[in-house]
Amino acid sequence: MLSFAISPITFLGKLSIFIWNSVLGLKRFHKRIPIFFQQFDFIGVQSITVVTFSAIFIGSVLAFQTYVALHYFGMDGYLGSSVGIALMRELAPVFCGIMVAGRAGAAIAAEIATMRVTEQIDAMEALGTDPHDYLMTPRILAGTLSLPLLCIYFTVIGCAAGYFIATVVLSTDGAVYWQQLGWAVDFNDVWQGLSKAFIFGFFLSVLGCFYGYHAGSNAESVGVATNKAVVTTALWILFSDYILTAYLPYDPSNIIL
Repeated sequence: MLSFAISPITFLGKLSIFIWNSVLGLKRFHKRIPIFFQQFDFIGVQSITVVTFSAIFIGSVLAFQTYVALHYFGMDGYLGSSVGIALMRELAPVFCGIMVAGRAGAAIAAEIATMRVTEQIDAMEALGTDPHDYLMTPRILAGTLSLPLLCIYFTVIGCAAGYFIATVVLSTDGAVYWQQLGWAVDFNDVWQGLSKAFIFGFFLSVLGCFYGYHAGSNAESVGVATNKAVVTTALWILFSDYILTAYLPYDPSNIIL
């Protein structure tokens, strides 16, 4: 029972130290810019395909289900506003975070865990190279900055897919769809969605690096680290999404520092 209580505290302590060491790597970030762009391409640009298909399906399903609910009350004209707000505030950052975690976060954990198993990280430390500076910081920064851009892209594609379903399949007025969407989605919605995406991007890159760095010394550890990174990231995204939704102010001008 005591070990069950200590284990989460130990995990949070290791994670805090890991994040702090990675933050210290920012002092030498100017030397790691090529690695940063490489990781930005891997995490962000190469995730566009999976994000595109996810956005198309999510936007289409959302338009279908929202239309059914609104049609009962004769409010079909509000379909565009409902789709836009749901995507920007909630679905785009959450689905982007989970999909990128499954693709890039798992790959990051597997790559770093393999380096741990093959003693490349030990050799790096023996040669005086800080692995946090060289491996972790560029990946964490790339994941944190790329996910908000993917969130915007997801929202645009999802709204376009919803428009296609609304006009071609459901035979609603396309002009009203875009008019209501533009009227309903404002800066506060964009700010909330991007804030969530920023935090989710940080989580998926940090946890991928963390579990890879703390992997064991055998081949099985690579799979274990990858599995833990994906599952833990998904749970953290869903938990933090609730916290942010419940307590994030709708008007950024009302934030109490």
